[in-house]
Amino acid sequence: MIQHPDVAFAGAIGQPDERAGELPAVYVELVSGGTAGAEELMEHARTHIAEPAAIPKHLEVLPELPKTAVGKVFKPDLRRRAIARVFDAALAAAESGARVAVVVEDRRLGLVAEIVPGPEGRDDTATGEILGQFTVPWRWCDDAQKDGR
Repeated sequence: MIQHPDVAFAGAIGQPDERAGELPAVYVELVSGGTAGAEELMEHARTHIAEPAAIPKHLEVLPELPKTAVGKVFKPDLRRRAIARVFDAALAAAESGARVAVVVEDRRLGLVAEIVPGPEGRDDTATGEILGQFTVPWRWCDDAQKDGR
């Protein structure tokens, strides 16, 4: 991706997938004045990445990528973003009403999606069936954490 003239930074991560475990996703920051869109960049990836399995299944252009103090792309933030997007899409497709409040780092489990119940309240069985397809752990967000997130 970085070979494209409009790309300043790119960060590739594995996003959760219910069948494969993970699929490649790329987040891109454009150079100042860059105008390339996601479709153009996906076409660029398809023509420049030789391994079909490495071609991103999701590409998103962000105004700025998260970076470390030394200017490297901070991939854990991109992974949090991908987990929230994928889980929210799965919950919406199942019409559960639940959503991701935040993705947090747990010392034992790694990244964990904290879920806010829908208007009908917590449904452990339905939510477990939806999110249990993924390898990323989840848990209910307690009431104190819901506010402001």
